[in-house]
Amino acid sequence: FKGVLNFGSNVKIGYYAQDQAKDLDGEKSVLENIKLANPEVAEQNLMRTLGSFLFKRDDIHKPVRVLSGGEKSRLSLACLLVR
Repeated sequence: FKGVLNFGSNVKIGYYAQDQAKDLDGEKSVLENIKLANPEVAEQNLMRTLGSFLFKRDDIHKPVRVLSGGEKSRLSLACLLVR
């Protein structure tokens, strides 16, 4: 196949690996990990993003080490999104 791929002006390419969750800091909370992904985003917006990935208000203060594999994967995707 041949063709041209045009990206929008604000598009950034990201990559999600199968073992992406290993890059999370298990001792930090869910909220702290997503803050590390992009410190420039306001905390309220990060919390809203976490909510859209099904993290409840109580969940965002849990250390990542106690999360299930699926929760870690969702958090990794959320971090990729805010980057």
